[in-house]
Amino acid sequence: MKQSVAIMDFGTSKITVLIGSRGINNSICIDGIGVSEYFGFSGGEWHTNAGLSASVERAISAAESYARTKITRLYVGVPGDFLLCRVNEEAISLGRKRRIQERDVEALHKHANVFGDDENYKVINIQPIYYKLDDERKLILPVGMASTRLAGSISFMLADIKNFIEPVEAALEDTNVTDVDFVASPLAEMLFLFDDFRRDRGVMFADAGAFGTTFVIGRGDGICRQYFFPWGGDRITLALSENLDISMREADKLKRQVSLTVEPNYIPPDDEQGFMQTEYTVDCDYDKHVYSVKEVNEIVKTEILRFARYVEKTLKVCDYALPETSVLAVTGGGLSIRGATDYLGKCLNREVELVRPSLPLFDKPYLSSSLAVMDMVLSGESAYNGPAGKFRRLFAKR
Repeated sequence: MKQSVAIMDFGTSKITVLIGSRGINNSICIDGIGVSEYFGFSGGEWHTNAGLSASVERAISAAESYARTKITRLYVGVPGDFLLCRVNEEAISLGRKRRIQERDVEALHKHANVFGDDENYKVINIQPIYYKLDDERKLILPVGMASTRLAGSISFMLADIKNFIEPVEAALEDTNVTDVDFVASPLAEMLFLFDDFRRDRGVMFADAGAFGTTFVIGRGDGICRQYFFPWGGDRITLALSENLDISMREADKLKRQVSLTVEPNYIPPDDEQGFMQTEYTVDCDYDKHVYSVKEVNEIVKTEILRFARYVEKTLKVCDYALPETSVLAVTGGGLSIRGATDYLGKCLNREVELVRPSLPLFDKPYLSSSLAVMDMVLSGESAYNGPAGKFRRLFAKR
């Protein structure tokens, strides 16, 4: 019998609840989904606490109705805004040369975890960037290997208790949920969107939401550095609204039509047939409004350039070195505009790619975080059946 789990993911403008199970070929089967718009957050603070409980209840109720079940246990993804990443380098002696056991890895994690007494933050995930044996070999799965010592670079993800855990637990009080676990959404995304080989070389990705962006550098199975900057897709909507003197609703509809691959100044040769698009047409309030492709695209490009400057500043202050040729991966709904990643690459003079879930019907960048949390939970639920899986993805259980 398949085992279903329920997760809740907090985007910057929407709450998503998924009920799902593991399918064939390690796929994910979604049995229920509930989405509720709400006031959101940015910079580690809710825009307002009013209505959080109602929004949470709506999302849960919708998912329960869809799946025809009740959610009693829930895994909550903690957004990057409410997380701290801390990396600790530690080592333990094994006394003599012998094969490493699960309890040795647990002992190393316990020795490295110096954050348990923090009153403001709670450790929710513990992941290895790498382990190291006495011959200086670095690896991710040390169990079964022979060594006299076990060292490691261990990544700890800490969730904000006062500003996230407590408000969310309070919002769940009037639901059927009796058991809650918290997991780090950016970590889940890294494990979900990138395979082991790529992570072992190091990854860099930005999850752009509506109001802000979480920027992550990771390696192995752990996050090395995490940052947040206040740029989201709504900055594009606002720029269109202000520059064109139109409503935010109309600006949002216009943004959905934008394609930066369109070249309004391109004139096909006489011997070549081609269509030159010079206008975007938006239906709003029972009327059609026409906008210049050139003007609109320049507004959008200006905002993407602003995003690029945030990325450059973040990389400048980052003390974790990745090769300058490292690809920047982008996910989330904030930059889901045709041609946006190509233009961002030109601004950064770096290869940029858009990453998304590789699941039929759910291959949308804005679903990356929700599906990643679901994948991490499903992997974690089965991981305790074997040592390799257990230490490939390890929860810090509540």
